Amino acid sequence: MKPTIESEELAMLRHRFGRAIEVSTAYHAFNNEEVEVGPNKACINELVRFQVTHTLLITYYSFIYSLFDPSGVDFRKIAERVSPLIAKDGQDAALLAAAQWEEIRIPMSIIRSNIGFHHSEREKGASKGYESYARIHPLAPELIMQALRVFFRRASEVFEPREPYGSKPSSSDTAELMRFVLHMKQEIEASPHQDIMEIFRNALPRT
Repeated sequence: MKPTIESEELAMLRHRFGRAIEVSTAYHAFNNEEVEVGPNKACINELVRFQVTHTLLITYYSFIYSLFDPSGVDFRKIAERVSPLIAKDGQDAALLAAAQWEEIRIPMSIIRSNIGFHHSEREKGASKGYESYARIHPLAPELIMQALRVFFRRASEVFEPREPYGSKPSSSDTAELMRFVLHMKQEIEASPHQDIMEIFRNALPRT
């Protein structure tokens, strides 16, 4: 029996998640130095790559915020209706994503409002935005994104996506992804986090 076409609200949430994945890909490509740097390139030197990486991080965090925005596509509200219909690990992934979001909601909101999609008109407000990075474990946003991948994969087993996957993942691949999510959660709980801006500063080329 063919799955029911997903609801409009689930489709819009999935679409927004797809945009967040794309921003995440761009951020990680720059952060992992997978872009060309040189005098004849868009990134003329390492300093430009560093600056673009930070801007992409701000954008990435802002997109994650938008997935939990009560005034827009709110994952928590939609997952509450969808979760009872999907596989158990998809339900667990939804709960993990929502719980992890609560842990970082306030600093993420400050980043988005003061230096992200919006920007403070005061230097004090902008500084507060930058300082908020210290309150976010660098793995926390990654856990949210990977947990959401599990949720959407399991939802697609019950509801036919309006925007189909290019290559539909197997159930076993999704189960493996969930094990990775749980391992990431253990890593967050076991290790104190380092301010991601300190990580960036340490990576900045010394002249």
